[in-house]
Amino acid sequence: MEFYQKLRNIRKENGMSQEDLADQLGVSRQAVSKWESGQGFPETDKLLQISTLFRVSLDYLLKGEQGEASGNEEPGYYASREMVEGFLLSKRQGALRIGIGVAIIILSIIFVFIPGDDRGNILFLLGVAAGVAVLVAQGFRPKRYAELETQPLLFDSAFIKEFRNSHMAYRKRYGLVIIIGIILVVISCAATMLFDGLPEASEERAKAFLPLFWAIATFLFINAGSALNTEGIIANNAEHMKEQENDKRNGWVWGSIMPLSAMGFLAVGFIWNAWHPGWLVFPIAAMVCVGITGWRNSR
Repeated sequence: MEFYQKLRNIRKENGMSQEDLADQLGVSRQAVSKWESGQGFPETDKLLQISTLFRVSLDYLLKGEQGEASGNEEPGYYASREMVEGFLLSKRQGALRIGIGVAIIILSIIFVFIPGDDRGNILFLLGVAAGVAVLVAQGFRPKRYAELETQPLLFDSAFIKEFRNSHMAYRKRYGLVIIIGIILVVISCAATMLFDGLPEASEERAKAFLPLFWAIATFLFINAGSALNTEGIIANNAEHMKEQENDKRNGWVWGSIMPLSAMGFLAVGFIWNAWHPGWLVFPIAAMVCVGITGWRNSR
């Protein structure tokens, strides 16, 4: 990729017009147009300004490198440091909202344990509605940085090396968060065995605390899992593109089985009042999804 192509790409990626860039650099729009058409080349001080403005290295601008190694002519979408940071922040905020929405839905189960009172079911439905509203609102938010998830990416070599080092360090933290979530789930399962010996009224009150453990664990899973996946898109982009191809083939598996499992959970809970064993439908459904996708990928 030549300099004029790189300049045009990073200008567009940052939402700048040729006039905007010209104003930033103190040159005419015609000068920028000539640079982007390959009919001219900026002076050294302007190159330094471009490097600072778009947070890319002079190496990237001047050398014919594609991503990490020069001479690689594979096409790709250039992702600057600024763009990657914006992408990660956007994904963190989205995961936070999704985690809150799902946690509200799970916490609403607490109201089901209110004995002999229809208000409990009403509060449960209101809680579910509130959680779904949070999820729907997140779904309608404009999706930014879609190119970073759908296209092979090119990076400045110094930046991607630094990013991968930090990603490896953060993976341990995310793993610890997931382990904490698993421990909470295990504690909730063990607690149900202890509750069996309690009087019925006390058992119902004790079980009312279980959704709190599930909600916290789910919130941790969503946020840590999202962070691992999002950073993995950048750090291991080639592997991500392969996985994306698999997702296109197998996305219907998760998209159909998991909603059916949610419907089954609600049915078991309302019809037989079996909320506690009913939640097992989710890990079972997940294992079924993993098994089906693994079988399809092996063919």
